[in-house]
Amino acid sequence: MSVTVRQRQALLLLGPLIRAVPWGPPAAAAALSGLAVLPALLDEPAPGTGLWGLRAAAMLLGAAASFAMVDRMAPLTIDPTPRWLRQWLRLTVTLLPAATGWLLLYAVVRAATDATQTGPAGDVMVEAAVCALTGLAGAAVAARHRHTSTAALAGPGTQAVVVTTTLVLGPPHSPWPLPGDPTWATTHGYWRAALPLTVAVLLLANRATWPMLRWPTRPDRVGQRSARSG
Repeated sequence: MSVTVRQRQALLLLGPLIRAVPWGPPAAAAALSGLAVLPALLDEPAPGTGLWGLRAAAMLLGAAASFAMVDRMAPLTIDPTPRWLRQWLRLTVTLLPAATGWLLLYAVVRAATDATQTGPAGDVMVEAAVCALTGLAGAAVAARHRHTSTAALAGPGTQAVVVTTTLVLGPPHSPWPLPGDPTWATTHGYWRAALPLTVAVLLLANRATWPMLRWPTRPDRVGQRSARSG
């Protein structure tokens, strides 16, 4: 099938997907993200306040975007478009506004503070991408097995597990260093390694669904069921 046909299918799906996506969670996440960076905009904030606010904003926006990864109508409809196309469109529809919102918050924090509040721009953006995509990857994996709204909770659930298990780590093992920390460069090497891993999980999870596993039925059991039904 030509690329032109895929592009046409994507354009036809875009409108219905925008209407089908639950926009309540992204709206709430946007409001909470603004509150998360607000302390960095006050007079003389503590070092790293802006960075922690941006980290929280990335988690919130990624968690909210993960609710779009579950197609609750998939078992009830016959769609000629491939699943991978529908899933990547769902991700794009919610991730683009989330990324735009985070970048706006980053620009506001950098304009109002100095580099001690955020750290190098590239490193901070890699952190934000991993934080957000972790939630999307968790929800995408869950969406392969369930088509209910509760499956989307796997996104924020995955984020919660990652955060709670890493916050207890102290220096030099913590993945959350502040600007100026001597472990900053080494730690963000691991962040850059984690980014393609989260993308790989999304690539695998957004493929066509796996076939349902069926236990083989013994021939004698089939005969017994036929006799009972007769």
